[in-house]
Amino acid sequence: MKEIFQEYGGVLITVVAILAVILVVTAVVGKDASSPIGNAFSTLINNFIAQANANTGLGK
Repeated sequence: MKEIFQEYGGVLITVVAILAVILVVTAVVGKDASSPIGNAFSTLINNFIAQANANTGLGK
């Protein structure tokens, strides 16, 4: 076991750190548009498109 950690310790720590970051981002942001952040982003994009269409006259 000691030899495994000496040989692959850095790689194991890197993999665990990457998985932890992915887990935290998934927990905070969510997986789809129904999450609070996804919903806010969707609303932001929809408002931007509506304003762009209104300013160019395409929304009529």
